[in-house]
Amino acid sequence: MKTIKNYLFSSITAMGCATLMSMLMSFTTEDKTTCKSTKIDFSNVTRISPSEGRIVNLETTDDSRVYDIANFSVYEDTFVIRSRSNLHTFSSAGKHIACILQEKKVADAHGIISNVFFEDRTVAVHDFNQKTISRYNLKGELVSFQEYKITGEDVFPVHIYPWNGGYIATNAYGGESVERKTLCFVSQELNAGIAIEGRSLTSGRGISDDISIDEQGNVLYHELLCDTLFTVEEGWLTPLLALDFGTHALPRDVAQKDVYEREDYVAGLYKEGRPFAGHPAFCQRIDGMIYFTCMSPDWNVLLCRYDEKKGTTRLFAVDFDHPQYITQAPFFVKDHVAYWQIRDKNNASQNPSLFIFDLNRLK
Repeated sequence: MKTIKNYLFSSITAMGCATLMSMLMSFTTEDKTTCKSTKIDFSNVTRISPSEGRIVNLETTDDSRVYDIANFSVYEDTFVIRSRSNLHTFSSAGKHIACILQEKKVADAHGIISNVFFEDRTVAVHDFNQKTISRYNLKGELVSFQEYKITGEDVFPVHIYPWNGGYIATNAYGGESVERKTLCFVSQELNAGIAIEGRSLTSGRGISDDISIDEQGNVLYHELLCDTLFTVEEGWLTPLLALDFGTHALPRDVAQKDVYEREDYVAGLYKEGRPFAGHPAFCQRIDGMIYFTCMSPDWNVLLCRYDEKKGTTRLFAVDFDHPQYITQAPFFVKDHVAYWQIRDKNNASQNPSLFIFDLNRLK
């Protein structure tokens, strides 16, 4: 198999080569760190009072339907929310401003939203099938439209994220007969790329929150029902942190099965009313902390915070004044303000709400 260095010089365009070389130069030459592990203790959960934050109800109308939040960002006082194939803007008070894209319009114009990313004050919609990126302003006006064609061995980006002067992306599954790497680098010009060594795809089952990138450019990657978090070091996708969810975690033999079998196993536990712990999601690395949500043995969504310096993990839950509120997995951080999706169990037809609080309150 070709090394990254050989591939750079033999397989990509000159312009793409220059961009990708600058991306790879950011890696250090230090030895890769070994994967650390942390124990998740569900007997010790810190309670967050609702008074420590505020609840914003996202306005529910026929044109503002939010089924679940896949992507989220904040520009000044505007929330940008992707839900399935819908893309909405809301005010900081929760009032619906505009629908940038609706599911039917997406199907007519794009075919599919592969993922949404935010770049240069625009909302970028990536369509893997048509190999296009459409960029919109917050009013829903089209700013630019770009078609791309990438040269490179095993480079088929599905979810694209701006990174280090170019992009990092998840790769498309090529089938059982094709070994394709999980992640890839893509040049800023979207004309060249290289696969990232270290891990290969085993299915086409993806998740919307697979990659997050902190302000220092550190990459955090995770997969569905996988109790290991990964990072990119020296051009390799490598394990970063193993999560030990204890007695009710996925059994070792189940954890080694494919993702569809793992999903079936967890669904069976839920149907039978049996406990399960795990399912890390919405992972983010911020100021030496790794935040993610997980499922507790009693099927409640908790917030986890791993301290990379101390090697310890803490759990958090919100003690709502109104018991009908439940926390759900979507959890996002922007400028040290946390946005946690919650729902009113008594009003399932309404849009979700956001519990918003200062991240620094989690002492």
